[in-house]
Amino acid sequence: MFKKMKYKNIYNIIGSIIIAIGLITFAVYSTKCIGSECKVENIPVKAEQVTSKMNPEVINKQVENNEIVLLDVREDSEWNEGHIKGAQHIALGNLNTETIKDLPKNIPIYIYCRSGRRAGEAEIKLKELNFNNVEKLGGIIEWQEKGGALITK
Repeated sequence: MFKKMKYKNIYNIIGSIIIAIGLITFAVYSTKCIGSECKVENIPVKAEQVTSKMNPEVINKQVENNEIVLLDVREDSEWNEGHIKGAQHIALGNLNTETIKDLPKNIPIYIYCRSGRRAGEAEIKLKELNFNNVEKLGGIIEWQEKGGALITK
């Protein structure tokens, strides 16, 4: 019995030494420099402006220039109360192969609803229907908060 405990202790000691050596090796080789010795190479960085997708001014220009399609997936009554100029309307429950046949596949389709939830569901549904260039824009509430206008025609 004492023999088994003796070997067990030796294995614990050997295991601990191996782990300690590994940690020391990692610490030594992972640090390439210390303090003022550290120099960062000049790596060219491409500057990009970070903006929200829900930018009424940008979206309106893209719609006017036929760069994107805006798709409103709210119910008919919501659409009639007001929608974004230039948007197409297909209620979420009506998205199917027949109703989407006129949607282009060669330009991005931005989907919106009231809050963004249904737009997310529509994005998934359109991707299942082989539309790869679709993206949830968000909700009309955010559109209005950012100064976007609605029309009722």
